[in-house]
Amino acid sequence: MKKASLITACILAAAIEPLAARAAAPDFVLARNGRTEAVIVVQGGVTNGLRYAATELADFLGRISGARFTVADRPVPGYRTILVGAPYKAERPEEIAIRVKNPNTLEVTGDGERGTVYAAYDLLETLGCVFVAHDYDYVPSTNYLAVAGDYAKVDAPYMYAMRQGWSWVSWFDFTYNLKLRNHFGEGLADKGGYPALARDHELSYNHSVAGQWLSKKRWGEAWKAEWFALQRGSGKREFGWVCISNEDMWKHVLQEIGEHLEKHPNVREVSVARGDTLAFCECDACTALLQQYLDPDGSEVRTAQDILFANRIGKTFAQKYPDVRFNFLPYGQRFPKNEKLKFEPNVGGCSAELWRNHGLPADTNERSLYSLAQVAALSGDTCSPYVWDYLANFHDFEIPFPNHRIFGQTTKYYKRLGVRGVYTQLQFNTASDMGAMKHWLLSKLLWNPDYDVDELIETYGRAAYGRAWRWVKEYLDLLEHARLRNRWTWYGCYVNDTSHYLTPDDCVKMYRALENAYKDLRHDGDPRCKLAQRARLSGMAAVLLRYNECVEPARRLRVALPPARQMWNEFKAILGDSSQMFGNQMTCEGSGPWSDRTMNNILTNAPAISADFTCKAAVVRADASKLTGGSKMTKQRDKDGTEYCQIKVNAAGEPENTWMNPGFAEIGYTATADDVGDWYVFATIRTGVTVPLDESSCYLGIYQGWFPNGVKLDGRRMEVANQAVPGRQGDNSWRTVSLGRRRLFEGSRIWIMNGVLHPCGFIDVQDITLVNPRLVEKTTPGDKDGKDGVTRARSIVVDAPAFDKAANVRIQDDRIDNFKYARLSNFDTNAPVTSIAWSAKAAEAGDWDVFAKVRIGAAFALDQNAAVMTLTTNAPALGGQPLAVTHVNGSEGDEAWQIVCLGRQTLAAGVKVNLVPRAAGTNDVPVPHYVDMQRVILLNPEYVGKSQPALPAPAAPAK
Repeated sequence: MKKASLITACILAAAIEPLAARAAAPDFVLARNGRTEAVIVVQGGVTNGLRYAATELADFLGRISGARFTVADRPVPGYRTILVGAPYKAERPEEIAIRVKNPNTLEVTGDGERGTVYAAYDLLETLGCVFVAHDYDYVPSTNYLAVAGDYAKVDAPYMYAMRQGWSWVSWFDFTYNLKLRNHFGEGLADKGGYPALARDHELSYNHSVAGQWLSKKRWGEAWKAEWFALQRGSGKREFGWVCISNEDMWKHVLQEIGEHLEKHPNVREVSVARGDTLAFCECDACTALLQQYLDPDGSEVRTAQDILFANRIGKTFAQKYPDVRFNFLPYGQRFPKNEKLKFEPNVGGCSAELWRNHGLPADTNERSLYSLAQVAALSGDTCSPYVWDYLANFHDFEIPFPNHRIFGQTTKYYKRLGVRGVYTQLQFNTASDMGAMKHWLLSKLLWNPDYDVDELIETYGRAAYGRAWRWVKEYLDLLEHARLRNRWTWYGCYVNDTSHYLTPDDCVKMYRALENAYKDLRHDGDPRCKLAQRARLSGMAAVLLRYNECVEPARRLRVALPPARQMWNEFKAILGDSSQMFGNQMTCEGSGPWSDRTMNNILTNAPAISADFTCKAAVVRADASKLTGGSKMTKQRDKDGTEYCQIKVNAAGEPENTWMNPGFAEIGYTATADDVGDWYVFATIRTGVTVPLDESSCYLGIYQGWFPNGVKLDGRRMEVANQAVPGRQGDNSWRTVSLGRRRLFEGSRIWIMNGVLHPCGFIDVQDITLVNPRLVEKTTPGDKDGKDGVTRARSIVVDAPAFDKAANVRIQDDRIDNFKYARLSNFDTNAPVTSIAWSAKAAEAGDWDVFAKVRIGAAFALDQNAAVMTLTTNAPALGGQPLAVTHVNGSEGDEAWQIVCLGRQTLAAGVKVNLVPRAAGTNDVPVPHYVDMQRVILLNPEYVGKSQPALPAPAAPAK
């Protein structure tokens, strides 16, 4: 291996002063030319955690320098001393301290034994080590091992209360958890032989109602069903939650918790969280109680029940047990903003935002402002919030899952809210999609959320893959590009499919990149070859589940795909390779594809057309007569005769759950066999918003089945697209929104459902329309004979090179999907940053439905006023006022392409379509870093206003 200098190898360079500032102090030399110049001394000869830290230092320093380091009980004459566990008074929990005390002493210490172990590993990382995986450490080599003579570092984790994971490594690997500075409980510490290195106390925040408390086993004949939550619709009881108005329940639960505390005097946290349910009690008394805590906008927020339950318990035991914290965990639901509600000082809230887009940072979830952020606002000074996070696709740990870059922004968000503990469900097995890298990244960012995630990824990649890193980086770049290809793509925790974010070209390129990484390292005989072997699984997984689709791009890209069954056999061989030290081979939670039975079905029964997603029609328009919905849906008619479907959902008192309940409050269209294909999806809606800005007046999304390689395996339903549609008070007009280009299968359900952040008077849907991509992506002329009612163009598409020229507008290339786009940014500081514009020509005049494909580089999450699309003219009669304006929102971390509609407009020569970012200085709100526009799209309203048969075959290219 190449020699690594102290400075260039340091992954935490921000902690080290510039070299010039400390040049006067001679280096503290640890070893040179294979000979040690320092001895490791354990302060006081302690034999538990401090001895462990000293032993690890001796091992790794020896591997770096080629010298043999000794662990001694006292300094050795003629050698410098590395003093492990020097007396130290920490100011923060788990603080570490490393300093050159004098020319002969380097202190490695911290907050207790665990802090000292962390300090040892920190020093090793400063010297260039990277703890890549549970079975591989990158260790540089040098003949001169030293730290600066005035080196001093004091650091502490921001998430000091909890840094813990759900995975095989997190549960069972004592050493690797310490290397990552992650927490673990007494069981793993005892098994490792170092009980002092366990976390300070057991945390308790998981489901407890009906499990730990109020169980039938505990109370026997005294147990009553009436203790639990009544469900009004069914008349049954939900045993995962309580009836908070039942005093007999209170008598028993308080007795049980009191007995528990008496029996366990060292307990510091007690969970009073609901069971694994989203239900609330709907009895008359509990419903009336909620009416006392309505939000300022009149909304009924049912999690008030959780707060009232936890608060009464906390208040009951506060005096007798002042050091005990009582935690509750009601998933990621909305929390009340009623001023009468606040957590008791000894009550802690834990938020688990399961229903969010897990391919985006947590602060891009509009509901988090009312969930986790509100938990933080309700929390007292002594009980900071906890987060139960999800960074795994539980239905398949192997397929490419684009979440590696979201960790940095997410942990910064948690820091802003004062979160001090995070428990994270990761991919469980070590053979998962970049699982070790994601685990390492998260660990670094929980320690310090301000680290740069891209620098961390680069550090990890070079250490883990050496010269093959360029190939793994190509894989990650393709995955990141796919994440941001189309806004509103849903990356859920329970999705087996990849067709909603990966193209067949993506799959083949990913496979090629990871195969090349493996070949490079295997050829070199590099021990990191096993890491590349694991990485290959994701490339294989992407191709295997869509093999027929990948055949043509593989031929075009000159990638030699092995036969599908050969690839499957090799996939199994890697999973079964004992040298890989996988520990656990659970490839999913529940039913996944990675078994012979399922793969044989996929590869044997694939239909011949499984690779063909060409639309069979030009337009499919589902008007109100073709839309169906839940029990709340009604059919209505405007005064002008326009038919539409409507749902009205009350903010309080509804008999059923109002959140994402298709059988109750939904309007939608179910794709038929003839609708299978890749479509642009549009819906015409209007909403009766009751607040100045409703971040999600309604949602537009898609559910679909699972069709690997064209085979429908079972009845599962997956969410693959979801768009929060903002609404503004007073704007009750019809508007068209788009999910962009989407693949539909037979049975795919395009739906509109209500939001839950604010009361909304109504949600109306006029139509759901599917448009052939040829109409949206390329100009499509009309029929010469007008048989389809169209004599002029069906569509006109204007690409970026034809936009108006401007000083700060530059044409750039997307080198993966091969298109050009215009970017407006502050390229020229002496020129104004105004807009990207396109001016209509005489040939483009007429009535059109006007759209544009745009991308917003927002400066912060959920910027609802990042830009506007306008239609303008120089006609003096308008006084410079725009003909039309549409708000365009954006979100930092979600810089994806989106389709924006300006509505039906009459264009004349000289009329401009403009994308205008918010101007600097507007209410001191940060302006977007950039705005991009790829194309302007003009759809003929006479043509797309009704279903249309297949388009004529495109003309053959000229020879």
